[in-house]
Amino acid sequence: MANQSRELAPYSHAYPEEALRFSEHFSSLLLSGHWGLTLLELGTLASVTAAAVCLPAERVNVPGSMPLRELSAFLWAKAAVARLYNTYCEALFFSCPPYRIQPSREHALKAKKDLCGRQQKELDTLVLHDHLTLLSQFAFNVGLYYAVPGCYPAAGGCAAPWYEGVFKVMANHYVMSFGMYWMHRALHVDPWLWDNIHSYHHWAKHPLSRNTYQDHWLDNLGNAVVGHF
Repeated sequence: MANQSRELAPYSHAYPEEALRFSEHFSSLLLSGHWGLTLLELGTLASVTAAAVCLPAERVNVPGSMPLRELSAFLWAKAAVARLYNTYCEALFFSCPPYRIQPSREHALKAKKDLCGRQQKELDTLVLHDHLTLLSQFAFNVGLYYAVPGCYPAAGGCAAPWYEGVFKVMANHYVMSFGMYWMHRALHVDPWLWDNIHSYHHWAKHPLSRNTYQDHWLDNLGNAVVGHF
């Protein structure tokens, strides 16, 4: 994630040595690249886990939905996969120079810019939006659980036919892709949406894996909404 000037993670303003081993590239990106954000994420996940474990099931579970314990486990797994995937992608980028789409010279550092070409002021702004993204998406996920019973369905008594599962996966993929395309197109075409929301994502002139979710918090929330429905 983005970093404040006093709390720079590896690779933010210094290009790593080419000789580093693959395992050495698993930097603080694995922990969000920002300790405050990491602690906030751990706190939100721990809070829903504590509620699921410590409070009576009839108070926290929603009829027709999976138990809150299962939702908690899903949120932990989702966070872990996102961290591991982005860190893995960047480890590959820095460990395998011959296979890069962008040559190293395109990531040449300039004064007060990070490896992706962003100014320090832009990085500081993204730190704020990283926090707002985490809080808004946590509220969205948990709020959806209580507002729409069955949105996170409980395991059924009998398994559906395999072809029904395949159809649902394909339908979900195409519906989500359709929604993502038109939302993304609107963010580029509409001047207000571009200037005030989506341009934040394109501050990175030389993208790395870490840039995937470094957006305005409303941009990330829109992706979450489309991804759920």
